[in-house]
Amino acid sequence: MNPVSSIGTSEFSVAEEPGIFTWDLATDTVYADSALAKLFGLDPEQTIAGLPIIKYLDRIHPDDKPSVAKAISDSVITGDPYRHDYRVFDRSGQIVNVAAFGRCFKNEAGNPSQYAGIVFPTNDHVHQDELSAHCSAALKIARSSGLQTTADALEAILKELANPMPPDTVQVH
Repeated sequence: MNPVSSIGTSEFSVAEEPGIFTWDLATDTVYADSALAKLFGLDPEQTIAGLPIIKYLDRIHPDDKPSVAKAISDSVITGDPYRHDYRVFDRSGQIVNVAAFGRCFKNEAGNPSQYAGIVFPTNDHVHQDELSAHCSAALKIARSSGLQTTADALEAILKELANPMPPDTVQVH
């Protein structure tokens, strides 16, 4: 039996909790919550304190790593939202299918500086409206915590979720 958490009126299994992250490009440090640590098989204390992006990339399935790296790179360069499905390895080495949504933000000089987003495990019973509900809940938390960059990213993600997935998006099953 999975423990269940509740956010507002939305309930979800802790095993399916979306992970939220912010990546400081200048220091190459990704700050993430314990849900993302669980998805990627990383230590939660380390993810909260910050880890280099390579620690996350190392947990991505080798067949998916090139397309994920390119999609992130394209998002950093263009500032366009990032949306990608891929596979990661959890702590036990099991493959977990995930969907990632994010956006790069630029500083006053127009240089990429922060990248924020959410990664969600994708199972057959998880629907896009549930993801939207989780993103909305995360947005409320980000706003109430003063995490404006994360709130901005989540708002962009919610807008992307409202649009159908483009046909050129890579789907991994």
